[in-house]
Amino acid sequence: MTAENEPKAERDQPAAAGRDDGADTVRSLAANMIRSYGISDSGFLGPSAIGPNSTSVGTVLNVGTGPGRRRFVNQPLDGAVVLERIHTYAATTTPDRLVESLARRPVAYLGGSAGSGRVTAALVGLARTHTPDRITQLHLIGDDPIHAYLSDRDLLRPDHGHIVELAPTAEPEPSELAQLSMMARAARATVVLVGFADANSRQLVEYHVEHARPDPHKVFLVWLERRLGDLGRCIGTCPTCEGRCIRSYVERCRTEFVQHLSVTTMADAVRFATDFAELRPDADGAVDLLADRAALRAKAVTLLGAAPGDDGRGREQEQARRLAQHRRAARLAFAVFDGYPLTRVFQAIDVLTRRIDEAAGRTPTDRTVLEHSLDDLLDGIRRDLPADRSSSVGAARLARLRQPGLVRGLLDVAWHEYDTARWPLLKWLDDLVETDDASPIAAAAGLLCEYDFDQIHRGLLENWAASDRRSRREAAALACELAVHNADLEPRVLACVEGWSESSGNRRDTAVRTFATNTFRRRYPLKALAVLERAARDSMQRTSNAIPFGVAGLYLTHSAAVMQELVRWPDSPIANLRTMASRCMVQLASLDSDAIGAAGTNAWPALLRQTATGEVSAVDHAGLWPGALLNPATARQAWSVFERWIGLAAADADLADVLCEVLGHVLRGGPIHRRADFYMRCFWRRSMPGNPILDTVAAMLEGAAP
Repeated sequence: MTAENEPKAERDQPAAAGRDDGADTVRSLAANMIRSYGISDSGFLGPSAIGPNSTSVGTVLNVGTGPGRRRFVNQPLDGAVVLERIHTYAATTTPDRLVESLARRPVAYLGGSAGSGRVTAALVGLARTHTPDRITQLHLIGDDPIHAYLSDRDLLRPDHGHIVELAPTAEPEPSELAQLSMMARAARATVVLVGFADANSRQLVEYHVEHARPDPHKVFLVWLERRLGDLGRCIGTCPTCEGRCIRSYVERCRTEFVQHLSVTTMADAVRFATDFAELRPDADGAVDLLADRAALRAKAVTLLGAAPGDDGRGREQEQARRLAQHRRAARLAFAVFDGYPLTRVFQAIDVLTRRIDEAAGRTPTDRTVLEHSLDDLLDGIRRDLPADRSSSVGAARLARLRQPGLVRGLLDVAWHEYDTARWPLLKWLDDLVETDDASPIAAAAGLLCEYDFDQIHRGLLENWAASDRRSRREAAALACELAVHNADLEPRVLACVEGWSESSGNRRDTAVRTFATNTFRRRYPLKALAVLERAARDSMQRTSNAIPFGVAGLYLTHSAAVMQELVRWPDSPIANLRTMASRCMVQLASLDSDAIGAAGTNAWPALLRQTATGEVSAVDHAGLWPGALLNPATARQAWSVFERWIGLAAADADLADVLCEVLGHVLRGGPIHRRADFYMRCFWRRSMPGNPILDTVAAMLEGAAP
């Protein structure tokens, strides 16, 4: 067989066909945008909360209890994530007392308020008891009491530290902790339950470790130094930078600015540190950045209430009124589109002005060209950058708020203090949503959900979710991503998105996009996986790129749960589920992980590493490949994966052993045998001459020949 004899279904398929890296990608809100709305987007991919009224994973997760379905997921944390938390920990006595408690008995209950750094303290203590790469988060699925999970002998990983975050209303019984201690001691493991009970709880007295809240000022300074170091460049004028400029700036912040810091959670301190690292403000700018929410709202009242101050009559009074309206529209638009090209700001100003006129029953405002500059309209809310940092040659100038958090205050005041502003605001957001990047519009809508969820749901979200336009569905997903950060609003947002997932067509696609966002994947990983699986059964989602992207995103932090679910899809009688399994596999196959064994000099493919560690069997792994290798939409990518893996395995004996074990199950005759023979002779032998793995593959093909 020659290259001309390549199977027709593959040969006729365009090279890029079936790939999930086209325009229909899954977006999430940028971390700095989330922070600008006063929300800290924590980098810790936290463990599940369990118990009634759980606000984390807990009760909203239900992946079933039938054969082969697990009621818990024991997911190791990335050692690099744990090390970062250790290196950025503002020291308290909590880890020391936690280590002492775990030395006496292998289970501890760490009590404290939310946002006080409990989880980080638990990670530091567990890392001292074990090692940073032997910490795992334990997800207990459902709202059963703890003793319901203790009958499973695989609940704990041997020689690992386990962290479980409890819901506010959950308080374990002493008998449960005693039984869990016996299990942990037998597995040479430790468990830290992170909860809310205080030291006066009599039934937990033997296990209780009271959490000491770190100094937020120290947290701010530690994270500031870390974030500046992450920039990877000199922030001063060092001839040969060795970090002195960073230490000097941190010390300046310690002496001049940190006294202005007022936060309620450690996450807020980290948020402010990130803003300082990105902006490196001067003295006035530092005070502006550290302004609390009340101060920002007071400033917003002044900005939206400001009028030109012209007491004239007739035409002069009309001009003064229109200028005041123009200023209000400009300030709202500039805040919402912070970080975006000024072109979008100008467009947004024009649309909002017209909507305000329409609501007031006036004809649209006719403005004179070059009538008012941005400085005239914005009244100092714009951040001025040095000439060398203002923009790149040929790039559009960007809107930059002096105080990023001002966007929340302006929207709050516009919504609550002006009785005629709500309809124009909603119409304005709806007008602007059909763009290539709807993130700023969606974020604004997500904040407004806090003020009147029913009205925003009826007026925007429901219509966006059902729209035929992808930009509108994406906006609905991103609005929910921001809104779900509000703990009081969370149950209503989840109910809304779950309702979409039970629908068909566009609403279900919106639910998939929502659960594929970073926030939903982190908070509700197993629920997200269940929603993706349900959508994958729907033939109307057959071209969806959101499902493969969402599965790949979940795999990064919950690889075991993803593979446990995915290995069932190829045997499904539902054709679209089998196709989605193939599309997901080519996504996952591109992900790399750490190498195993002394000979490993390159990163291992993550799927092969899972097989090597026993997280997924070689048989189950191999069972996912026939569909991907034979489906015209994924075949070229799938065969290219094996070509890459064979190339990597040539210099790594341990990797070669795992790969050959998987290939031994894949190459079992039939169409795959014929196609593998074609790729061997026409491509792999030419691109990888002398690769010893190809001889092994050739022997497999000969042994499988009829």
